[in-house]
Amino acid sequence: MSKDIVSFNETISPDHPVYKPEKGRYWLYIAAGCPYASRALITRALKGLNNVIGVSVAQWMLGDEGWKFLQADPKEMGENAYKVDGGVHGFKDDTSGPIGDLPDDSSRLFIDGSFDPNYGVKSVKELYMMSNKDYKGSFSVPILWDLKTKTIVNNDSGEIIRILNSSFNEFIDPNDAEKNVDLAPKDLIKELDDYNQWLGPNINYGVYKVGLAKSQSIFEEETIKLYNSLDKVENKLKLRYEKLSKEYKLEDEILKKFFLFVDHITDADIRLFTTIIRFDSVYSYHFTCNYKLIRTDYPLILKWLKNLYWNHPSFKETTNFDHIKLFYTRSRKLRNTLSLTPLGPKHDIPTL
Repeated sequence: MSKDIVSFNETISPDHPVYKPEKGRYWLYIAAGCPYASRALITRALKGLNNVIGVSVAQWMLGDEGWKFLQADPKEMGENAYKVDGGVHGFKDDTSGPIGDLPDDSSRLFIDGSFDPNYGVKSVKELYMMSNKDYKGSFSVPILWDLKTKTIVNNDSGEIIRILNSSFNEFIDPNDAEKNVDLAPKDLIKELDDYNQWLGPNINYGVYKVGLAKSQSIFEEETIKLYNSLDKVENKLKLRYEKLSKEYKLEDEILKKFFLFVDHITDADIRLFTTIIRFDSVYSYHFTCNYKLIRTDYPLILKWLKNLYWNHPSFKETTNFDHIKLFYTRSRKLRNTLSLTPLGPKHDIPTL
């Protein structure tokens, strides 16, 4: 990285000289369409931090100036900032609706997004410049923000997951077993890190390599790589399922422990979920990832996906298919110059 590019990779802990755990001190800025930002929103919900960290949801269009926020009276935010979905309607719907002739700058409050009640900024870019006027990088989300020092603590989704996983445990009900799940157990860190480093370029960004390919040969090469990687995930989940099937007779008992690595959710599940939940609904159409579909060709990935979405509310309640489809079809026009947003599939995720 060039020395003139500023990065934000701080953490939050009782031992940190500046960023210490406090209820109401930190804010999450996300875009519901972005798979990387969605990771942070899921983790906030999983760890039971909705009433600890506020959230603002950007409008779904990623324009030339980056992510935008709607404008409104700060009083209108009310309790919405501390809801699982930031008060934006359309989350937890298992399918997207007709779009119609919706303009790219649509600003329906708590439908197309929310706003920043802290400073009234119009864009994510303003937050970066507020943090460091010499910032030269991209104006990405998610952003974990400190209201006390008025700066970005961290803007790396993987690091934010780990921060939310361990830094705010004092605010979690000790009797709530689900909220106290450790998404990155110490004895699994090395294995998780290795897997996540493989997952990123091969699947999380692998769909982009296919969708943004600028020649037929590159497109075909990246398509083969992507599906070979999905085959590996399918096989991993098949082995997990077969192992659990030997220990438990009932499907419900199996599903309670059916995750990528161990008998509970880890950050690898979160990282994979935000790509797979978008696959059939938008990547198959907009990125032409239609060689095989999750719902028809990957039975174990589909079972794992449906289990997370339908049996774990934190995943369903942080997924907005309208924002997902609009973000890709309106913001990325390389393949789809008319920005047509698909109506299908009829159900963005199949029922259990």
